[in-house]
Parts: sequence; C-alpha cells; structure tokens
Amino acid sequence: MEKSSGFKVGFPIGAVFFGSLVGPSMISGIYAKVYFVPYGAWAFVFALSFPLICGFIVGFSAELARRYKVYDYNSFCRVLYGRFSPVCTPLMELYMLMAQILTLSAVVSMGGTFMHQIAGWPPLGGALFLGLTCLILVLRGAAMIRRLASLFCVLLAAGFALLTGAALYCQWEQFAFIVSAWYVPPEADLGFGTWRALLFGFSGACNGMVLCALMQKVETRKHSFATGLWSFILTAFVLFLEVMVILPYTPDVMASDVPTMWIIQNFLIDILPAAATIYFVVMFFALLTSGVPAYQAIIARAAKTLPAEGFWSRPLAQRLLIGVVFLGVVLLISRLGLTTIVSRGYSTLGAIGIPLIAIPTCVLAPLRWRKERKLSG
Repeated sequence: MEKSSGFKVGFPIGAVFFGSLVGPSMISGIYAKVYFVPYGAWAFVFALSFPLICGFIVGFSAELARRYKVYDYNSFCRVLYGRFSPVCTPLMELYMLMAQILTLSAVVSMGGTFMHQIAGWPPLGGALFLGLTCLILVLRGAAMIRRLASLFCVLLAAGFALLTGAALYCQWEQFAFIVSAWYVPPEADLGFGTWRALLFGFSGACNGMVLCALMQKVETRKHSFATGLWSFILTAFVLFLEVMVILPYTPDVMASDVPTMWIIQNFLIDILPAAATIYFVVMFFALLTSGVPAYQAIIARAAKTLPAEGFWSRPLAQRLLIGVVFLGVVLLISRLGLTTIVSRGYSTLGAIGIPLIAIPTCVLAPLRWRKERKLSG
C-alpha cells in the first residue's frame, strides 16, 4: 500500500497546533509585548524560539508515538518515562494542571480587561463574568463551544492577518526603520531576552504529548519530520504576524495589558471603523473557546481525587464543586494582571518543561532508540 505524503500526514497535526496557539493571548499581542518586541528588531529572531523548540518536540513526539503505537496520554507517559513513569506521570499530571490553570487565569484576566474596555465594568467584575460564563458552558453547553472552536480559529487567523496589514499601513515608516536599521533599544538586554525567549519556547513542551492522540497516521520517520516541520512553519507564521503588529508601536504600546486593543483604539479606528467591533465580537468568543477547554481539562484531572461513591461521585456535582473552587483560584491569580501571568507563569512552565518533557523526549528517547537499533542489528 502506498504511504501517505508527509504533507497529508504532518499538515493536519500542525494545523491543530496552530489552532491552539491562535487564541486570545496571541491575538491580544501579549506574547510579543512580554517576550519579543522589547528587544527591537531581534523580536523576529526571538519569535522563532517557540516554533523551533515546539517543532522539535512535536516531531520527536510523533516518532515516539509511531514507534510504540501510543495515542493516549497515559500510554505515552509510560513509554516516555519507562521505569520512572510511576513517579514522573503524577508530576506530569501536576504540570498539565498548572498549565491549564495558568491558561484559564490568563483568559479570565484578559476577560476582565476586555469587559472594562467595552462596557466600563470593573476588571474584577469582568473577570468574574467571563469565569462564570465558561463554568456554565462546561456544565451545560461545552459541546457547542467545541463545534464553534474551528470556525473561530479561522476567523481569528483571517482577522489577525487583516489587522496586521492595517497596523503596518499606519506605521510603515517606523516598521521599515526598525527592520532596515536593525534597531535595538539602548536599554535592551539581549542576553536576558534570549533566555526569556527560550523559556517561552519550552513552555509549549507539553504540546507533543497532547497531540499524540492525532498521530495514528504517522507511519514513517518522514511523517514524523513533516509533523514537526509543519508545526514550526505554521506557528512561526502566526508569531511573526504578532510581532509585525506590535513592533512599530513600541514603546508607547507597552503600557497596555492588551496591546492589540490599544492599537485599534488609538490608530486603526480611523482607517478601519469596523475594526473595533469585529475585534470585540471575535475576541469574546475566542476567550470562551480557550477558557472552556481549559476548564474541562482542570475538572477532568481534579475529579480523580474525589470519592468514587456518594453525592460527589455524580458528574454534575463534581464539575460544579471543582469549577467553583478553581474559579476562586483563577480569580485570585488573575489579579496579578495579564502581563505578570504571561511573563512569570509561562517562564516557569518553560523552566519545568525542560527536564520534565524536553530532555526525555528529544534527548533520552533518541538515545534509547539508537541503543535498541544496535541491539537489534
């Protein structure tokens, strides 16, 4: 039987990874503000860190899934960690829970700022509204959000491409100067920026493990390579767009917690009057389509700690109890502000992800494959 091409196998998996990134945090411009544009033209180099690191990890994860036919989270962990899986798998569960709490906290924080901008609500009130909306949808209407997720991913990507064009049009001279002169702000610490960009890159280390559920068609090493390559290409493309939107408006835009919104309200509204309305509508649904899956993942993991019998064993009761408890947690974290959450939170995830995921996946697993090949040869 003829094998599928690398494109047919790798592109759909890369597209799912791309879709997970094209969410409210990326559209808001907060990644670029925190990790890339403070370093001027080097923003384009630093923006490659996330797709490059994640592309490698996704590619090696695809090869691990192919070799051992593991397409679920627990089986993947058992193969990845081997005899250490009884210790490492619970650590991975905690890591994934922390990542989802961080994601939901960022969504809720952004929701608070968002509702403050469009309706004048207090940020805490807006954060509570968005958190409760996500919880209600998890309890009753999550299926609808899942059906809408793909549609809004396409709308987000298309809208962001349009926004990029409009943003460059307004500040083309400034953008051209930064790139042509390779301008770097005098206060920029490139060494620190490199380290931060690398930590941000490793914050996405768990994506290869998450994507293993989609890797049944990965049948050759070529397919594994294509999977990593397309994850890199699509993610690099969208992060480059984010840099191009934010970079020409520095340093003024750095004062905003939602840089893209600041650019629309102060510049783009004059040349594209509908920009603010389109952005607000799409962003609201983007917050929901990101917040609801994060909430579901938190509940699924925390539910394992509840009794197997009695009132709290009922699915609805479990979701309600866990949802309310973690809503309080994420509201407290959201008070730190979106910039702090993304800056400190994702850097922490990256630092933990290096020994817990990146080294076992990209170093130890290939060494084991080489040893197995020598023994079989």
